[in-house]
Amino acid sequence: MGAPFSDITLYTPTSHTVGTPEYIEEVSLQNFVSDLYVQNMNGYKPPKTSRITIQPAFHDIWNRTWKNGSIVAIAPFFSLDTYCNLDKKGKYKYTLDLIQSATLLLSDEYGWDKTVFENAYNKVLESDFIFKIEYPTKQSRDKKKIATLIIEKTETITSVYVKIKTDNSSITQKLFDKKNQWWYDCIYILARHNKWIDTERFGIGYNKGKIDIWYSLDKNEIELFENGNRVTEIDFGKYFIFN
Repeated sequence: MGAPFSDITLYTPTSHTVGTPEYIEEVSLQNFVSDLYVQNMNGYKPPKTSRITIQPAFHDIWNRTWKNGSIVAIAPFFSLDTYCNLDKKGKYKYTLDLIQSATLLLSDEYGWDKTVFENAYNKVLESDFIFKIEYPTKQSRDKKKIATLIIEKTETITSVYVKIKTDNSSITQKLFDKKNQWWYDCIYILARHNKWIDTERFGIGYNKGKIDIWYSLDKNEIELFENGNRVTEIDFGKYFIFN
């Protein structure tokens, strides 16, 4: 089966010194767009590929793509001058177009399903670069309520919400904020474990009680637990490399 597909990473030329706030802002913007694109691939794994790297610095040097194990590298054209003169929304679109040009060229070369990438591109445009994922609704045990886990992201912050509906009301509550780790964000693992713990509490229950994050309807409060102990903040770094 091999490793799952993880990310599309851009290594674009930059006018900023590595590690400066300006550099971090630029990298965060590009990774944000790439993460949004990857999530809209809906779990598709290009055959025998776990990662794509986009390296425009080699555009005039490489005369082909490179494949090292399951990692594919490509060097499409990138204009730093054009990129730097764009506003933020323009940089979003330029980054998206760069990713799309790479995935379509790779699809032609390696026989990947091009429609997956075309659909991902269109969905990102339709979203207007608003990053929001709503997971399938789940019904409470008493069958009187339904709940949805929602992820929203900016370039730097991942926010997680629950939305609970009854016959005559609807409430949305934020469970927590955390640092955005883009495609490697542990929220994608945690989100698979969204559930009702009883008829009044919905949220995330991960790894048999190691992490529990609930919104309690009857108490109207957020409850956080690590290893069964009530805490005021979850230390995700204890459980995930990318937290």
